[in-house]
Amino acid sequence: MSTILNSQTHIKSTAELKVFWQDFLPHLSDRCVLLLSGDVGAGKTTSVQAIAGILGMKDVQSPSFAIHLRYENAEGRAMDHLDLYRLNDDDDLESSGFWDLFAPKQGLVVIEWAQRLDYDYLPLNWQRVEVSITKGPTESERIITSRLL
Repeated sequence: MSTILNSQTHIKSTAELKVFWQDFLPHLSDRCVLLLSGDVGAGKTTSVQAIAGILGMKDVQSPSFAIHLRYENAEGRAMDHLDLYRLNDDDDLESSGFWDLFAPKQGLVVIEWAQRLDYDYLPLNWQRVEVSITKGPTESERIITSRLL
């Protein structure tokens, strides 16, 4: 088991956040759901943008109103990005096509506000990694705690 998937990291800047994700991503399996939690402004969307940039995907935005957006890079690799902040109930999740995201043989599903989801319902044959982002002592600092579920 990778120690980076079960760790706590102190990030001091956006540049360090990108380096964190560059080091972190190679430890994820071909079928991974990345569960991001943290307060408003903690850096969840900034993290998703960093991940997408590393993977060669562009024009990444928060899917707060759409709940789900899909990005692909030039090689055809896809990342599904969900934001559950405005989720009212399980029907909203169901209507987003959420469960269909786990049908492919590989994929990266990144979920912001994942704490609104019952992790017990996630497919067991997908790697599940929880990442909590909290604000640090200064405006640019963050504490990232990750654990493999």
